[in-house]
Amino acid sequence: MTKTLNTLTANIKREWLARILDGSKRIEYRDATDYWLTRLDKVGPPPFKLRLINGMKPDSPEATVLVDKVDIDVLHSGEIRLHIAKILETVRWDAAWHADYPPMTPDPPWDLAVFFRELLVDSDITLDVSQDIFDSVTPEFPITFTLHSLTGVEATDTDDDLIDLPEENFTVRLVSNGQARRVAMLGIYERYLEGLTDYVVIAAPNEK
Repeated sequence: MTKTLNTLTANIKREWLARILDGSKRIEYRDATDYWLTRLDKVGPPPFKLRLINGMKPDSPEATVLVDKVDIDVLHSGEIRLHIAKILETVRWDAAWHADYPPMTPDPPWDLAVFFRELLVDSDITLDVSQDIFDSVTPEFPITFTLHSLTGVEATDTDDDLIDLPEENFTVRLVSNGQARRVAMLGIYERYLEGLTDYVVIAAPNEK
């Protein structure tokens, strides 16, 4: 039996709708306010439909897309990120408008030279990971792994540690099978309503 997906409706500027429809913008952002978090609570965990309307008039162009993941950028912007899997429908969209809004350029890779130029602060956060994750962290490139939210973290006042993160670039302690190492934290993305958190890390210089 096919599952009926809930729909979240939002306004959007034409320039961003154009980039979603040409495929160069795969994430839609919203501030993590009570207003948006309450609306996400009502629509439920992904997948769900996101109806994006360009304007307030009845004949405004719009598109409906499939959102397959929602997370919150805990470490940097604090924004909600709605990940777009595919476009389901467009209504009253004129393809000629794409000429006014060229595709977005891809995000640049992490500038690790700039990142490591700043002093790294050792946080009290410990992440309990599998041996495969523990062994795969290198100084050459970042890796992303997923843990159940909070359950993989051991720290004093855990909730406060995750909310009141150091303002400086910082390290966390990875542990696995009695081994421990320090890694630099590049990103923390809490998946909303899924009980999971994605971490982006890289081996810290002179790790301890």
